[in-house]
Amino acid sequence: MPVRRELLREAAEKEALATTFAKYAGTLAGTFTGIPTKPGDSESFWKGPAAERYLAHAVRLKGEIGELEGSCLATAENLRRRAQRLREEAARMPDPM
Repeated sequence: MPVRRELLREAAEKEALATTFAKYAGTLAGTFTGIPTKPGDSESFWKGPAAERYLAHAVRLKGEIGELEGSCLATAENLRRRAQRLREEAARMPDPM
């Protein structure tokens, strides 16, 4: 049976990991800052079919980054909920003698 300090340690580790996930998720939004992702924005770099392929690829990657950000935030929230349950479990345990 786990002891209170083990549960609290595990809760703290989960909370720290959640903070890390949330921090990195916040940096993902800026990944495409300054990168052309609209028709016409990349004409100085790409022409013709290459421009269309580039834009399709850039838009897809931007969407995937958005999904990754959402997944990181959801994971952080799940970790925080688990940490809270561990703290509640620890609080219900009798004090060690």
